Amino acid sequence: MENKELFVKRVNDALVECGDGRYDRLQGEPMRYVREGSRETVSDGYGAVSVAMDSLPAMMADMARLFI
Repeated sequence: MENKELFVKRVNDALVECGDGRYDRLQGEPMRYVREGSRETVSDGYGAVSVAMDSLPAMMADMARLFI
């Protein structure tokens, strides 16, 4: 099974490290993966997106909506 929680952490860390300051807010309020029953979400402190039933590539697309 895919490790969605670790994936979100690694994407968060990559945005901070490679974003030239643009995503520094994610250091203090990192994106979080939360699973409650069949409900799965990723939040960044400002919004949340559903990632239920998503593959990792599909999660990237959904997570990108947090920054649009």
